Amino acid sequence: LFTLLIFLSACKKDEYPRPTNAFYIKDFANILYEATRDSIRREGERLYESTQEETDGGAQLVIATFEVEQIDDIANYDKTDLYRQWRIGDDDMGILVIMFFKPYTENDIEYLELVETQVELGYRMEQYVSASQLGVIVDNTLYSDTWDDLDLAVMHMEYELLSAIYIDAYGYESFNYDMSVFEEYLINNPDTSYENPISMSWLIFLLSPFSTWGEKLSFAIPILLIFLIGGRAAINKGGGGSSGGAGIFRRRR
Repeated sequence: LFTLLIFLSACKKDEYPRPTNAFYIKDFANILYEATRDSIRREGERLYESTQEETDGGAQLVIATFEVEQIDDIANYDKTDLYRQWRIGDDDMGILVIMFFKPYTENDIEYLELVETQVELGYRMEQYVSASQLGVIVDNTLYSDTWDDLDLAVMHMEYELLSAIYIDAYGYESFNYDMSVFEEYLINNPDTSYENPISMSWLIFLLSPFSTWGEKLSFAIPILLIFLIGGRAAINKGGGGSSGGAGIFRRRR
């Protein structure tokens, strides 16, 4: 009975998609180009690796997209819970950006429209980057009239968030990027084939640092009992951050 209770408790917590193997970009809405997803992944890996030896190192910036049928469905997603379940940032040095898209039809063609953006900050990251600062970055990039292409706006936001982390959290003098270079990269690298991101299998998830001890025990105890009576998977770079709910919300105006 005790084992069953642990198992049911673990299952109850698994309300959101488990982390994908591409840890830094979780494009569940399948709306970004391959070149954008690849750039976000590479920049995320570089940030994590280049800051590991710094004080409060191991920062992680994760971008996620979800498709919702109605705006009210966004209430089913809790950015703090997602941040914790995906275990973002070593020692709470993480930022999670979630973009919600809603389908609409025009001339018999279905499109996705960005309807809300949420940002979650890890506890320790709050010492260096404020929620209001992130709000300004989101407004000036993702919601700016500068770009008429979503991928360019998302990548501009990514670069500005990286700049804030490198400069404000780690004291870098600057973080330079060139949007024209990314735009050219986007044009020269069209999509080839892409499938919706697949969440980690239950077994790999249990063996990864993203699962809780309760979830691990829910799997290990029955196996141990079977062994007594009847005679590694690849791990991603999640650091295991928690969050106190600091963050921002932005609705499309």
